[in-house]
Amino acid sequence: MLKGAIARRYAQAIFEIGRKQNTLDRTLEDVREIARLFANRKLAYLLREPKIPAQRKETAIRQALASKVLPTSLNLALLVVQRGLVDLMQNIARELEQLVLDDKNQAIAQVSTATKMDEAQLALVKKALERKTGKTILMQTKVEPDILGGVIARVGDQIIDGSVRYRLAALQQQLLIGVASSNLDFISETETEVADSAASAASNGRDGAGVLLQAGQEHEADTLEQAPSAKRNKSKKRKK
Repeated sequence: MLKGAIARRYAQAIFEIGRKQNTLDRTLEDVREIARLFANRKLAYLLREPKIPAQRKETAIRQALASKVLPTSLNLALLVVQRGLVDLMQNIARELEQLVLDDKNQAIAQVSTATKMDEAQLALVKKALERKTGKTILMQTKVEPDILGGVIARVGDQIIDGSVRYRLAALQQQLLIGVASSNLDFISETETEVADSAASAASNGRDGAGVLLQAGQEHEADTLEQAPSAKRNKSKKRKK
């Protein structure tokens, strides 16, 4: 059986126990703690080494975890060690986290902007992502000056690119290949104006992301919906 499938099976089992006992959040914290513990090189060596007696391994785990985690979580740690799956503990933790997020209809969004966003901008981006995904968004933000302005968001396996860098690259491609057909239009006139404004703001030390975000909630929602794709070259015109 593939490692990913094994990790999902264990994550699903502890997830069902946590939900049944109404300890899902605590169980997730426990599994994360176990994963951190098993990442310790010295302990990981002890737990993986076949020449070390099983009783010694169990004692080490109980000493490290018994006072910190639920009995069911401790049993998971012991079972993982007994079956030689120490290296899969990180995967089990990730799978469990995703199960908990799905159960709560939540998603983690990794959001990058050229400059740090203020509270109003954060709320605007969060609302746009929630509108697109239909889920409650948990924001993780990062500043990347090289995107010039706008927003890049990763939600699961989906990348939503509303950055000025992407818009300018699209415009450059349009100019290079001389696109005439409207169904191959990469960027609208309105988008060009917004991109130019944000790029200008960024070059002058002002908030390029703010220039885009201030265009309004509907504009930002449409901006975020444009993920880069070689097969999807159309872009909707935005209201000024």
